[in-house]
Amino acid sequence: MTNDQDIQQDKNNPIIREIIELERSYFFEKRNVKTERQRKLREIIERHTKPGEVSDDT
Repeated sequence: MTNDQDIQQDKNNPIIREIIELERSYFFEKRNVKTERQRKLREIIERHTKPGEVSDDT
């Protein structure tokens, strides 16, 4: 029975690797998208505010 389990496990290894690779790329891709979104937001704010400008934000 151990032999059958080993065969099944070996058969599933490529599938498991592919799933892990996909999940990792998705995680890092989404993380990079968030970073890019934050960078663009910061650029917009900086572009529309003047250095040293104090405004009433109430």
